[in-house]
Amino acid sequence: MRPERRLDERGIALIVVMLLTVSVVVLAAVAIFLTSNVTLVSKGHEREEELRNAADAGIELGRSALNGNPALFPDSQYVSLFLNQPVVNASGATIPGVTRSIYVGPTGSATGQYGIFGSVVSVIQDASGAVVVRRGELAQESFAKFAYYTDNEGNGICFGNGDNLFGPVHTNDDMCIYSSGARFRSSLDVSGAINPGKSYGTYDQGYTEHSAVIPMPTPADLAKLAGYATTGGMNYTAPAGSPSRTLPRMRVEFVSIDLDGDGRVTGPDEGFYRIYQDTGAVNTDYLMASRIATANTSRNCGHFHGTVFYSANRHRYGAGFAPGHSGTAPPSSNAANEALTSTATGALRCFLGGDEHLFVTTSGTPSPRNTFVPADSFGTWVRYTATPDPAVIAGLKNVASNTVDTTLANRTLLAQYLFPLSRTYNPNTKGVLYVNGRVALSGVLNSRLTVAASGSIVIADDMRYAIAPGSAQCLGSNILGMLSPDSILLADNALNAPWDYTGGTNPTGSGTIRTYDDTPDETLQGVLLTLMSFGVENYGSGATTNEPCQGTATGRGCLFLTGGIIQETRGAVGTTSGTGYVKRYAYDICAFQTPPPYFPTTGRFSRNRYYEIDPVGFNVASFFASLAPN
Repeated sequence: MRPERRLDERGIALIVVMLLTVSVVVLAAVAIFLTSNVTLVSKGHEREEELRNAADAGIELGRSALNGNPALFPDSQYVSLFLNQPVVNASGATIPGVTRSIYVGPTGSATGQYGIFGSVVSVIQDASGAVVVRRGELAQESFAKFAYYTDNEGNGICFGNGDNLFGPVHTNDDMCIYSSGARFRSSLDVSGAINPGKSYGTYDQGYTEHSAVIPMPTPADLAKLAGYATTGGMNYTAPAGSPSRTLPRMRVEFVSIDLDGDGRVTGPDEGFYRIYQDTGAVNTDYLMASRIATANTSRNCGHFHGTVFYSANRHRYGAGFAPGHSGTAPPSSNAANEALTSTATGALRCFLGGDEHLFVTTSGTPSPRNTFVPADSFGTWVRYTATPDPAVIAGLKNVASNTVDTTLANRTLLAQYLFPLSRTYNPNTKGVLYVNGRVALSGVLNSRLTVAASGSIVIADDMRYAIAPGSAQCLGSNILGMLSPDSILLADNALNAPWDYTGGTNPTGSGTIRTYDDTPDETLQGVLLTLMSFGVENYGSGATTNEPCQGTATGRGCLFLTGGIIQETRGAVGTTSGTGYVKRYAYDICAFQTPPPYFPTTGRFSRNRYYEIDPVGFNVASFFASLAPN
């Protein structure tokens, strides 16, 4: 029998020591491995964070470069602001093998409603390609943000007489305030100083003097809108030649039609316009319905006898006008009113050339009716189509459309001259109407529209809005942008502006024959930008005691500016005594939030939001192509 072997105590102890030694070695190795791995992970996170920070910094570098030189921003595609820059870490040391490139181009909204959007793309790459890609979306600040802006305040024109300005105000010049006082309810930035009259102002949000200059756009910038108008078939050329550069020979009249028969003209497809221009007579007073010195020579000034409009030159001698003219006398039953004094049946007023009121017929229901005439001896309407849409023809019969006649033939004729503003009837529209030359504007607007002209723009007759200012949210409201490298003027006929006729014979005494418009005030719901000045015709002329404005004892009516005025040199709209047009400034935040289509920008970019882009297979050209406006 073989003897049994047993481990003694010394053997057991030796084995334990050996096992413990192996465990210590293994644990040490594991500890070394784990420590090394944590270090590597930590360094990896640091590197990733450094590269992300470098990418984000690139977005801010790009935005800063654009604000320093807005001309760097391209009209299409993209440009490289910086290529293969070295990248540094938080300590300022260059990260080896890593570079950064920064690109910029237009992206985002294609409607033109929100100014110009762009993207700055910052790409961090190493030998393997892009490793971090960050996009910063930028929005350009629109000039439509300003309730008031001038580059040059001019001489002798100051704020005062209780002026209230509710939106941002900026001037690149000194600014003055009359002792009658003015209140600035929003930001006020003056590149010069408020002098004189600083103590006469009330500043709800304070003021900044010696602020940065914001340059005006150039005529070339404004001319870019002609391309958008051409795309939509809304680019026109006015007849050339005029006695004055401020007298246009073409007029755009806005028309709103109740297409759906709901008793309103506020639907998104119910906005139209038509175009009237003279035929060579160059009778711009007739086209604009400007005041005239001798009333008996006018065919568009007069008043109604019963339901029939009789022009001044159709009234017989003895009616307060000079002899020597021909025409049919009004009905004898109205002879007592032929003097056309301020107490006559219906006030004397001047209508715009081409207005239906100027053409009287003895037929129709009720009889007699005034009708639309495509052409007369002075001017003509421009036809849109020989085959108008049946819905437009039908809509003209609805009461809210203010139809001139209910007969199918007359409605069909009128519909041929109506140009659509909505995308339903004109899918190519960009919301821009351009006129090569001078143009007058009138009518009832139902749209968000920018009207640009290469010459002056005149606001003739009452400009109204189908959706009243402030009655709807911004995206649903009407707003009109006006852009001109020349002047923008408010014509006499745009306000209820009394005027004493100096010619002819007035048996009832001086001061009783006047021109009247529909209402005693004018509200401009829009943003005006002129590279010259905005002003009011004859703001200090004529009677001042007939049209008080909001408790003001003297004046010629109210001018409400609900939007903004941007002008090179400040123009006059009233007098210091308050006897001219009384003006009231009201700010509409809609002009800031959703400006008129393609309205010019100040060129200053603000950051909107950041996006992280998957760097795998990133291609900068493909990226900008995928987000390009169209």
